[in-house]
Amino acid sequence: MSNNESPVTFTTPMLKAIANPLRRQILSTLSAMESARAADLAQALDIPANKVSFHLRELAKAQMIVEVPELARDKRDRVWKSAAEAYTTGEVGQRNDDPTGVVMDAYLGQVVNDEQRRLQAAMLHGARHYSGEETGEAKARLMSSDLMLTIDEMRELISRLEKVIPAFREDLKNGKIGSSQPAEEREIWHVMTLLNAESLLNESHQDDRSPQNPK
Repeated sequence: MSNNESPVTFTTPMLKAIANPLRRQILSTLSAMESARAADLAQALDIPANKVSFHLRELAKAQMIVEVPELARDKRDRVWKSAAEAYTTGEVGQRNDDPTGVVMDAYLGQVVNDEQRRLQAAMLHGARHYSGEETGEAKARLMSSDLMLTIDEMRELISRLEKVIPAFREDLKNGKIGSSQPAEEREIWHVMTLLNAESLLNESHQDDRSPQNPK
């Protein structure tokens, strides 16, 4: 599997592998770095290298990362990269080993928790930044747009959005993105795209898990 392929649909073993929050963090960091050794990831995440190595092996078993032997310095050197540039939850019924969606539901719950933490941190930073408590460049950006779309048009929009990050990554790799700061000052930036129909906000949800069904 190469990094040039279309988004890969999560398998049940993949979802189980990234149920561990540290593995999700390792996978995200590896994806941002494009390739890395356990020691590189340990330094970036400030955790022991042997702990990183264990989780790398688990991610490899789930086929979420692969070794890159051509980047290794010798036979003992292990360099890893993400097996895909992006992943997708796929469609209902694609995981026969999770027919009721229990594993997917657990994963989505973790994603919600991760994104809530990021949003809270971004909002707090924004409040401090615009009040003058924190100086310098803002470290979070919020962009929102509204469109009238059919289902087919929505799918086309998703298709186009999926190409943006890979194209930008390639331009970055080839030195086509100008920057006044040196590469050593790079840090990981998280980008999440959420498309949702406004009807989801307005519908009356009967599910106990729905925030629109207060108890």
